Amino acid sequence: MAALANSLSLSCFDLPSSGAASFGAHSQTARLPMQVSAQAFDGQKKTVVDNNAFKDKTLEGLNSLSIHNAESRTPAASVSAVATEVQTSPLERLKTGYLKFKENYVKDQNLVSSLAEGQAPPYMIIACCDSRVDPCTVLNLPPGEAFVLRNIGNMVPVYSAQSACSSAASAIEYAVLHLKVKHLVVMGHSRCGAVKALMGIEDDGSNRFSEFIEDWVLILKNASKKVKSIHKVAPFAEQCTACEKEVVNASLWNCLSYPFVREKMASGDLTLHGGYYDFVSNAFESWTLDLSCLNDVDKVQ
Repeated sequence: MAALANSLSLSCFDLPSSGAASFGAHSQTARLPMQVSAQAFDGQKKTVVDNNAFKDKTLEGLNSLSIHNAESRTPAASVSAVATEVQTSPLERLKTGYLKFKENYVKDQNLVSSLAEGQAPPYMIIACCDSRVDPCTVLNLPPGEAFVLRNIGNMVPVYSAQSACSSAASAIEYAVLHLKVKHLVVMGHSRCGAVKALMGIEDDGSNRFSEFIEDWVLILKNASKKVKSIHKVAPFAEQCTACEKEVVNASLWNCLSYPFVREKMASGDLTLHGGYYDFVSNAFESWTLDLSCLNDVDKVQ
């Protein structure tokens, strides 16, 4: 891993900050009654929701909450936004979003025609499932620009001949050998729940808390061990931040365990990059893997 760390060239650029609304210290919960009715169904009664009545009662409750919050200096605009959203069902929200996307998408007929012929993205991005860090949104990439793999913690497992059922391995193989991407990017991010879970696991595994998550994040347990060793006295939050970046480096290193990745890098047809998005401070760091790492590729564990 030391060879990898020494081969990284780092660049950083800041993104514009954005304000965040905060609520007052006092709040009140509005009780939103649900109006139900019963009707016959095959000789039995079933309960059905009267959507209109429920919506009216909900808006009435939110309005009352808005008045209360105005008195306690809580931004009423935030409550009003919730009231507006209540009037739109979850599926309607998706439909509205699609129509907005379509409005812009169809304006570029050259793009539509190009995508209809197939895809030839220059990037493969391995990112986290976290809803706050969609890579195409963060990096402003249009359709067809990036082949994206998202998983818990943006983690890449070590190559194994028994990886037939690995979504990560199959995605990397498809991107590198079939799509022939030029750049493979592993993108980490701040406040990562997967990394926090990894850092919270005791060495003896005595504090397991889930059925699947731990088995997955433990594929990079060496990253957490390294961070705990180097940052022994640091607060847990700082250790997690360090591990978020170490997980990116460990995943890049694991990418080198795939024979076809090494071959493409050696021929100059593929470059590996690391990225880290801090959505709290609105900053993005990026670094590139040096070809000299290939000299130590046999040391991959």
